[in-house]
Amino acid sequence: MALRQSKKKRPRREDKMDKNLWPLEEGVFDRTSLISLTKFMKKGVFKSIDYCIAEGKEANVYRGTTAEGGFVAIKMYRLRSPSFVHMQQYMEGDRRFANTRNGVDLIHAWTQKEYKNLSIMHDLGCRVPDPIAFKANILAMEFLGVEGVPYSQLSDIGSEDPNGDYDLLLSDLNKMREGGLVHADVSEYNILMTDKGPYLIDCGQAVLTTHPRAEEFYKRDLANLWKYFKKYKEFDRPEPNTD
Repeated sequence: MALRQSKKKRPRREDKMDKNLWPLEEGVFDRTSLISLTKFMKKGVFKSIDYCIAEGKEANVYRGTTAEGGFVAIKMYRLRSPSFVHMQQYMEGDRRFANTRNGVDLIHAWTQKEYKNLSIMHDLGCRVPDPIAFKANILAMEFLGVEGVPYSQLSDIGSEDPNGDYDLLLSDLNKMREGGLVHADVSEYNILMTDKGPYLIDCGQAVLTTHPRAEEFYKRDLANLWKYFKKYKEFDRPEPNTD
């Protein structure tokens, strides 16, 4: 049976908001973070932080409201992340962050790296959130949602057009590669299903094509993408060559 899910089965606005009205978590809100948030507010990037829309081991993402009544996504990396070693492998060979050390310096560099990766991807025409600003461990970017409710992950609601969605994602991966980047962490959990098609998120680990493992990461992305979509009975795209 195909993993098709009707739009009618998407979470209600109230359910989505109730689920995410969590208190601010420790690990992301230290003195430096609060100072950075204040600077963002003074610059008009947003006027308030509303609630958490995604929680992970490395970062939390919050919805922010602008003075005009719009929304932004505010990603805040944990300063005591358990993933320092994991992060280091994606910094290797990246001339943009050659002098990065461990600890807080690494988190700040990672935040800047995601901002720069998103900027490149966006300029290449890839479906990714438009980055707005970064400071310390905080990244402000385009909010992907409807009426203040964030879109759901591919893992949560599935695809109504597996062949079409796969083609769009594959096209974006190839645009990135031609532009000098590899996403390096493609999965159904890092894809948001929007009204404009699937969007790739969580791009901090994306590496330059000069990275020593760039080709390995690219083939892994292709394999992960095809492995997910082949679960749909109507999916008919050939398996990519990852040898």
